[in-house]
Amino acid sequence: MAVSYDVFAHAFLSKVTEYSFPKQDYARNDMVDGYMKRAFSAFKSVCPYDFTTTADDAVREFNVIIDGDDLDEIVDIVSEGMVVQWLKPYLYKQEIMENVLNTRDFTSYSPSELLYRVRESYNEANAHFLNMIREYSYRHNDLTELHI
Repeated sequence: MAVSYDVFAHAFLSKVTEYSFPKQDYARNDMVDGYMKRAFSAFKSVCPYDFTTTADDAVREFNVIIDGDDLDEIVDIVSEGMVVQWLKPYLYKQEIMENVLNTRDFTSYSPSELLYRVRESYNEANAHFLNMIREYSYRHNDLTELHI
């Protein structure tokens, strides 16, 4: 049974609140699918399933067969990686950077504080994503081949 892109998209959309996502499915799907593919690129070295070469963008499915329990865990990990990819552009948003670079005001409501909080959120989400990948690799891979 093929795995739909929508499984990952729905898991991601349940983790974020973004009112500026396009209303049309095709425009939103393009954006969310991009986040998903970048998250898979960080996860592919650990994941035993091949999501990169089995992707079919025309029907928006992966031609892989995965056990139900394993699929839930993979969806959770990849959707967390999608959150990281979604947050990344906010780090380099032009308006925030210009305000930070031009202000001397460092109050709790200043643009520099906003940028700090966005960067902190990104770092936290990224650390959580990498930890999930690490935990998955410990539980599912053969550790006897490690050179310790």
